[in-house]
This record gives sequence, C-alpha cells and structure tokens, in this order.
Amino acid sequence: MTILDAVLEAGGVTTSRRPIEPSCTGKLKEKVETFEIELGDILNKGRLETNLFLRPGDVITVPERLF
Repeated sequence: MTILDAVLEAGGVTTSRRPIEPSCTGKLKEKVETFEIELGDILNKGRLETNLFLRPGDVITVPERLF
C-alpha cells in the first residue's frame, strides 16, 4: 500500500485553499523517523516518486483542520 492508497482508503481529500500537510512516522534502518508527505505534489503535479510504499508499523498523521 502506498501513501496515496492509504489516503484514498481513509476517504480521500477535500478541496480547500489551504493544503493539508500529513506526515509519516516509520522505522528506517533501526531509527524512527518522521517526514512530511508531499500530498499536493502527488495529486497536483503527478510526482509519483514521492508516493512511497508504507511498511507495517508506519503511522500517517493528518492534522485536524478547523473551519
């Protein structure tokens, strides 16, 4: 499953002027790291190289948006 697969499985994205900035926390080479997900690049620019595969234990965090 990729990052985009997980976002779509969770219900997709909504249109808004302000993009969401999700992040992913996972273990890389025995070290836990957090990195920002460039969701806008994947969806709007077609930059599929940033659509990384998730591994067991990875956690995607999406900040709450206030209306």
